[in-house]
Amino acid sequence: MRRLKQFFHKLSIRKKMLTILCLVGMLPVLVLGISLGINSYRTVLKYREKDMTNTLQQACGIVDYQMYACQQMMNYFVYNQDVINFLECDPTKKTQRYELYQEVSNTIGALKYQNLIMESVTIYSEGIRQSFGNETYPLKDLYKESWYRDGIRDKEWVFDENTLDLISIYKIPSYSGIESYVAVRTDIPTLFESLNQLAVEQYGVHVQTQNDEIWNFSGKKCTDKNGIYVSFRENKKDYLWVQQDLNQMDATVTYFQKKSNISPFSGRAFLMIAVQVSACLICIILLGRRFAKYLSRPLEELTEEIQSMDEMNIQATVHSNREDEMGILINSYNHMMRRIQELIRENYETQIARKEFEMKALQAQINPHFLYNSLSMINWKAIEAGEEEISQVTLALSAFYRTTLNKGRTWISLRLALQNIQAYVQLQLWMHDNDFNAHYDVDEKLLDYELPSLIFQPFVENALEHGLDIKEDPDHQIWFRIWEDPQTDLIYVSIRDNGVGMDTDTLAHVLEYHATGYGVKNVNDRMKLSFGEAYTIQIKSEQGKGTEVLLHFPKVQKGESNES
Repeated sequence: MRRLKQFFHKLSIRKKMLTILCLVGMLPVLVLGISLGINSYRTVLKYREKDMTNTLQQACGIVDYQMYACQQMMNYFVYNQDVINFLECDPTKKTQRYELYQEVSNTIGALKYQNLIMESVTIYSEGIRQSFGNETYPLKDLYKESWYRDGIRDKEWVFDENTLDLISIYKIPSYSGIESYVAVRTDIPTLFESLNQLAVEQYGVHVQTQNDEIWNFSGKKCTDKNGIYVSFRENKKDYLWVQQDLNQMDATVTYFQKKSNISPFSGRAFLMIAVQVSACLICIILLGRRFAKYLSRPLEELTEEIQSMDEMNIQATVHSNREDEMGILINSYNHMMRRIQELIRENYETQIARKEFEMKALQAQINPHFLYNSLSMINWKAIEAGEEEISQVTLALSAFYRTTLNKGRTWISLRLALQNIQAYVQLQLWMHDNDFNAHYDVDEKLLDYELPSLIFQPFVENALEHGLDIKEDPDHQIWFRIWEDPQTDLIYVSIRDNGVGMDTDTLAHVLEYHATGYGVKNVNDRMKLSFGEAYTIQIKSEQGKGTEVLLHFPKVQKGESNES
């Protein structure tokens, strides 16, 4: 065996390739054929699983949307003033209460018309002594319902086994402490219609709740008589199945199909692979020698070229017009040599650019001193001339640039950030002829904590330019507030105005807008980069009422930031 190895090592690359092709050519092809067969079957399962997942996601999305729409309508209903007035009305005022009941009944009818899955909407309240129609009952009747159980949560979906319906309860707020609830009954076959369409032929669908109750698409509980479910439950390995959560009701939908129904596809694939493997074996035997010669020749030429290189000659290259792996190898070698030359040149250019950057950084440190000195001189000249207003403008401008430049630091204390905003607002007041008011509500004990610089000014600028300046009403107000949440130990900053506000489309895309300079998107990106993805900016706005920007971030002492 040792002599055989020595003999093999002495062979040229061309003879080694020929020997390997003849001795072990068949084994890899056979292994490849078997592997392709298995992979083809797995690929069929994978794509079928993907199709089932997409189909189930669409069906569950329809169910979730219907339930979400129902929930949103009921959120509107429980805060409807007509409902609250009806429940708060003095029971002795029968005429007034009947008129209010008509308004509530009309509202319920409108809700049921807009959402087809709503079968009924029923109000239970302590303030109702006698039922009105089929829609309002005393609170004690709620506890008698077959589906009611102790500890039921607000907005929780429960199943009525008697009627095969889903019921959700919502608590109605009260000014006088009257306990009231509204129960929404939904029709399961209508709600699960999209799932019903999936349960055809060899496919099965069932819904499992957090209480481990199993329903099929019609809403009936699965029992031992449901053969397809029992078979799936006991032999899951024989089934291809996917799951999707129904977020609105804390349930999971399972969509399954027997793998045996997919096997005919893999059988045809195996037959094709067997034919291809046989053809490959014949080609290896007949063309092995020719291939060995064809493949080894470029490698021999490349070896000679590499051996001709030395430290003084990095221009040596090999040329090849081939488009196979060997051609790729040769072309990659040429690309590598060109890349080495480019890196040498880029390194030289980088060194030059670095020197230029250092010069600009030095200049940036010198220029602010010149600016401060110039503003100081203007201030003293104004004082000597008795121009107090010009002096105040100069001092505000100096304070603004001093806190903005911050001696080149990228992090700033809340105290300096507040001074920066106050100076900016004062300058804007002079520019706007004092046509707006600024209010500050600041927790002084938080002002020594730090955050990235240039965070607040863009929002104040936007409040003036896009909110107050274009508002026709002369009542122009800006509120700036800094406070601490004792539960989360986070610092909150609110910048609010009573300007014209934004429409929903503008509000939805405001954080995506690529503004020049330090715009809203830039500030949002810097906040997430400095504190984490959870600390994104929140913007609330309503047309005609104004806009509020809310920032929150953890407490960072001086020296604890990631400032370089």
